[in-house]
Amino acid sequence: MKFMDLGLSGKTLKAIDACGYTQPTEVQEKTIPRILAGANLVVRSQTGTGKTAAFGIGIVERIVSGSTSKALVLTPTRELAMQISSELQELGKNHGLNSCAVYGGQKIGIQLRNLEKKYNVLVATPGRLQDLCKRGKVHLSSFNLIVLDEADHMLDIGFQKEVLDILSHLPSKRVTLLFSATIGRDIKRIVSRHMPSSEFIEAGEQKVVSTIDEENLELSHVDKVSALHRILDSHRGVKTLIFMRTKRGVLKLKRKLEQRKIEGVDMLQGNMEQNKRNRVISGFKGGAINIVVATNVAARGLHIENVDLIVNFDEAENKETHLHRVGRTGRMGAKGKVINLISHDEPRKPNPGNWQRRKGSHGKGSGSRRSPRGMPNGSGGRSFSSGRPRRRRR
Repeated sequence: MKFMDLGLSGKTLKAIDACGYTQPTEVQEKTIPRILAGANLVVRSQTGTGKTAAFGIGIVERIVSGSTSKALVLTPTRELAMQISSELQELGKNHGLNSCAVYGGQKIGIQLRNLEKKYNVLVATPGRLQDLCKRGKVHLSSFNLIVLDEADHMLDIGFQKEVLDILSHLPSKRVTLLFSATIGRDIKRIVSRHMPSSEFIEAGEQKVVSTIDEENLELSHVDKVSALHRILDSHRGVKTLIFMRTKRGVLKLKRKLEQRKIEGVDMLQGNMEQNKRNRVISGFKGGAINIVVATNVAARGLHIENVDLIVNFDEAENKETHLHRVGRTGRMGAKGKVINLISHDEPRKPNPGNWQRRKGSHGKGSGSRRSPRGMPNGSGGRSFSSGRPRRRRR
């Protein structure tokens, strides 16, 4: 199927082409026609599958046709809010549509000035949206289409009360689109209460995509930094995301890598000022920064092209978090690589049940077979660490 087969307007098709989209992904093919038809949808789809463009194209077409007057997109993080708003702006610019983003971490005065301009789509984090509603600057009654993006994560980080309150103040006659990587009990409760006549769409299996080569590296926790140094040394110039569980751990690891004279390293974690976060994201996208050490916030909030390598320095707490981390690479059919540093002697491990090492607990990668000690980009056949780790292929 091609985008032109979806019955989209010529201006939208030109915008899609300018964004570099060549043909619809599975989630786009399944959801766009139903969004245009005005259906309420519950969509189970992982990150990196093109869901932002799916609801973005649907929103643009519905506003242009007059079916929707104004749309609201709720999202869990500021990074995601900014990125969604930017993508919607590109998709709607040929029609003269405008998108506005509001989120915590930025001075509210800037956002108040932006809200005074005409906008067709508001992208918001729940807390900031409620603040603006209380100030009388946003009126929920004016929106007749709402998207709950990354709904499971919004609930995981404590926004359930805010989301339910926002839904209760929206017009009863509206289109509601819920996108989530997982459909748990809390999601089902929201659907039952606020989306009684919804359709369920599933796009892709809940596993690591086949274009990702994933491997485990088992070693002592004291050897992790040395192992990571060797990994980075053998992947010079490769855009790399390194995930850790805590903000303190991110800062410590960044400093250790800098002490080892590794260049182009920066970090993303919750205590950073918004302008600093924006500079890091911009530098990572533009190539000035090649390596970013991050907490899980980046796993949910970043859409950056050509992230070639993911290193899970700390294991994820659960399968869902792991899938979201891994989803930063191998996006839209591209190839990617994931290396999991696994330490059986890790102090204060969050999940001693070792969900990741249970057979079949998550999907396989591409299954390419390189030498256990042979790494690409000139590693010279060296072992990863002095701790003689055992490597297991997925």
